[in-house]
Amino acid sequence: MSVLDPQLLERRRPSNREWVRMALAAVAALVALGALASAFRAPAFVERVTVVNESPFDLHVTVRGEDEGVLGLGTVPRGRSVAYRSVLDQGDTWSFAFDAGGVAGGTVEVARSSLERDSWTVTVPAVVTQRLDRAGVPASARTR
Repeated sequence: MSVLDPQLLERRRPSNREWVRMALAAVAALVALGALASAFRAPAFVERVTVVNESPFDLHVTVRGEDEGVLGLGTVPRGRSVAYRSVLDQGDTWSFAFDAGGVAGGTVEVARSSLERDSWTVTVPAVVTQRLDRAGVPASARTR
């Protein structure tokens, strides 16, 4: 049977310098975990974005935000509105681009606050119709 040395059982108290090092290591670990968690955060979506097209053209609509990634929404037939569901959030400024028959009709930038105020609805501006008319794009055929 062995006898335990009481000095081996006694714990040494960390010095103030060691406490500071442990605290700094804990803070650094928390910062790293926070950064990692935000990197894996799911993207935000807007429930519904409606595009109102009062022009005589079927318009292909894309949108982009500050990150410069382009998101194709789809085609809005002439004289119609289309509601797009679960649209990837584009941030504080949404830039909508419109084209018909491969001809660019223009881009409109809309502040997020304006979209929210307008119930997430954007109307194709008249200047798009004017540009497409000047470019000689024929009006789209009416659909039922």
